[in-house]
Amino acid sequence: MIKPGSKITIPSPIDVHAHLREPGGEAQETIESGTRAALVGGYQAVFDMPNNPNGQQTWSAERLEDKIARAKKTAQTDIGFYAGVDLENPALEEFPAMAEKAVGLKLYMGPTTGNAKVHDLDIARPAIDAWIAACRDLENPRPIMLHVREELGAETVRYIAGQGFPVHWCHISTASEIAMARQLRAKYGDNFTCGATLHHLTMTARNADYQQGWNGARMQPPLGDEKDAAILLAALNDGTVQMLETDHAPHTLANKLKAETENPRGLLDADQTTCYGVGGLEFVLPVMTALVQRDLISLERLVDALYDQPIKLLRLDRSKLTGETVLEFRPYVIGRDDLFSKSSNVPYIGWTAGARVISVKRGGKEFDPRSATEETTDLPTIQIFP
Repeated sequence: MIKPGSKITIPSPIDVHAHLREPGGEAQETIESGTRAALVGGYQAVFDMPNNPNGQQTWSAERLEDKIARAKKTAQTDIGFYAGVDLENPALEEFPAMAEKAVGLKLYMGPTTGNAKVHDLDIARPAIDAWIAACRDLENPRPIMLHVREELGAETVRYIAGQGFPVHWCHISTASEIAMARQLRAKYGDNFTCGATLHHLTMTARNADYQQGWNGARMQPPLGDEKDAAILLAALNDGTVQMLETDHAPHTLANKLKAETENPRGLLDADQTTCYGVGGLEFVLPVMTALVQRDLISLERLVDALYDQPIKLLRLDRSKLTGETVLEFRPYVIGRDDLFSKSSNVPYIGWTAGARVISVKRGGKEFDPRSATEETTDLPTIQIFP
């Protein structure tokens, strides 16, 4: 246990998996509001996924360049973007140009908000092969990030990592996936990594069925049971799960309540209303430091999962990621005034935090990230990776 009142400085975290929604979903989140929430949470860099809503998916170099242009104007943290692909109608000719400016490729092979389909490896293989080819002449390969479950996930990892190409299995959440991940890591080494989310570590299916429903606990992949959560935390502790990713997924309250009204049982059928995911960029450090105080994870392992492992996965230049976050270890109850995302669908209001982010150091300056954004305007220009 860290003595209450202690102030400890850690490398500012990096989130390899967030959904900032702009363009197409600005009512849910924007690059500015999402990265501001990340800054309040102590993060120095956020990497945005390509599944923007309302037909604005990042499936072309033009859309990727549009995101980069927007980020140059409004991002509050360092940032990077993933390329995406429509697996049923892939624009593979876009990959060479996208690979130069994206940090990786995200493959959606399993269900997510508004989609109940599962795409098998035969469907995904042309995109995988084209992406690997597009990265062949780059200094660093851009990893493939997988949204997929269970054995199909392991099969896809074997296909990608078996070619000596880096692949990351996002948000694994079950005991069976963890067992597969352990075997995959043993076989493929650093070409395979996986991540866990805060909500899968700290919540179970009972939260969705008995408490928060769609507004704070309907996820994709779904929350597991107590056994899954316990095994997942153990796997994070022993390094089987290398990193902690937020999967920050903001939605409007109206959309969440629409799903709760029309689909209270959380059915996945194609004709059912779905609205998966929660926000939480502000709350990873406060919640995880409570686990540190309970000796459920060490601060050193937490820093590794939030800083060192993301750098390794995305082949980032450590010398360009020197932000520091100052934590004051003292319990407090997370309140609505701690919420900076545009989305209110977070499950952590009312939880007891272990430490508060009191300042962030960047470019030789220290500032309170909760204060007016004007305080950050004279800091170094935001970096856009790669």
